[in-house]
Amino acid sequence: MAPLQRGFDLPKESMSSGEFPVVMSNGINGYHNEYKIKGPGVVTGRSGTIGNVHYIEKDYWPHNTTLWVTDFKGNNQTFIFFLYQQLDLSRFGTGSGVPTLNRNDVHTEVISMPNFEEQANIAEYFLCLDHLITLHQRKVENLTKLKKTLLQDMFCEELK
Repeated sequence: MAPLQRGFDLPKESMSSGEFPVVMSNGINGYHNEYKIKGPGVVTGRSGTIGNVHYIEKDYWPHNTTLWVTDFKGNNQTFIFFLYQQLDLSRFGTGSGVPTLNRNDVHTEVISMPNFEEQANIAEYFLCLDHLITLHQRKVENLTKLKKTLLQDMFCEELK
């Protein structure tokens, strides 16, 4: 339903500053003046950091430390992103020193797929949840900063 393929080699010394994200196993790790894949795309770590799934909106370069979705086969791209997140790809990891994800192990997973309209609704729901979570995380960060400032002011007042 959304097959994975190994990314492309790009040594650091060959990377030329540009606008296209280079997606490595742990996420975007630089920008290059060329892209290999037209966005949007779904990428996950293949070597080192495995199981982290990234949604890339624009054209990008999937590094050889990743696996990327080659064909969405008419499925909603955002739904596929959330689906791969939910599959917990890290459980397919092998190797002791450097964890590795073999795409063939993932390809054997059998799941039921809703129709495209349901996929779009599910994806939109999860996008809204992610947005709400982000807003609450920012609120917690701001309240934590306010608490720290108020405590510092309180102790400074006591010292006077």
